[in-house]
Amino acid sequence: MDKPTLFQRFRQILEERLHAVEASIADTRAGMRVDGCFRPENRGERAAVTAQGYLAAGLNRRAADIRTALDLLGQVDPGPRDQVAAGALVTLADEHGQERSYLLLPGGQGDPLAGPEGALTVISPSSPLARALRGRSEGDEAQLEQDGRRVSMEIVRLR
Repeated sequence: MDKPTLFQRFRQILEERLHAVEASIADTRAGMRVDGCFRPENRGERAAVTAQGYLAAGLNRRAADIRTALDLLGQVDPGPRDQVAAGALVTLADEHGQERSYLLLPGGQGDPLAGPEGALTVISPSSPLARALRGRSEGDEAQLEQDGRRVSMEIVRLR
């Protein structure tokens, strides 16, 4: 599977996530209705309406974040990379030789995705791992903090 196809599959994940959040916003707003038909009668009901308002505000922020990630994703070139940056498909080997692949895309939250050589994980270019690798090339090593200890990773492949 090529990188443009991976980009498109991740775009679909983000669009599905946005749709789910927007549906939750609509459900939350239904519980906030205070008009001529429904007015909270006691403090408990008023608190519930207020809590629904906080939830709706949080969901609105989440939807805005996803929309921003979708916009940024459209600006990332899926072409090959010489250095780790947004849009890079990076395969790392740890100290034990175990390899893991990561795709750096806006909106990535550790999302699993099937890649050309098996499973890969989509992470944000601003994630700690991506920041530690930024600007490095194939064959370079990076020291990362993982589970409270320093781990050395080597960039085995970079596309």
